[in-house]
Amino acid sequence: LHPQGFFCFALAFCGLLPAACWRYTRGSEVEDSMMDVYDLVYEEVRRNASSFRRHELTAIHEAFLCCGKHSPFGDTDIVERKTCPPNQAQDAGQDCLQEIQDFLKKHMVFVFALLGISIAFTVYGMVLTSFLWFSIHFSSNLDRKGKYTLR
Repeated sequence: LHPQGFFCFALAFCGLLPAACWRYTRGSEVEDSMMDVYDLVYEEVRRNASSFRRHELTAIHEAFLCCGKHSPFGDTDIVERKTCPPNQAQDAGQDCLQEIQDFLKKHMVFVFALLGISIAFTVYGMVLTSFLWFSIHFSSNLDRKGKYTLR
């Protein structure tokens, strides 16, 4: 049972370590792809008001509690009136790109900390199970408990 426990901890470690390395080296890819998705949906709603994309944009605005984005062209009022919740239409200054970026940075720090703690516990579990297995495997004279002699 102990080698199986070690194997389970080793499998978890082999999954967590690449995830932590990917988060450390390419953590901005998640943020960039979320921003690209928002830009794509926003521009499609701005070009043609399809109901499917408008519902997606409304859901994004409600999820991140933001409304629209700052555009150098300044023609975002029509989209924001159609897709922003009524209580946020007055606060059109909340840039969704900034809100999404702040949300992801905050939560990715939490994910990275959780990965670090998980890696520490799996290493601890591997050390503990290997210690228990070696102590049981190499001490086959457990029946001599309390009968020690000096040589």
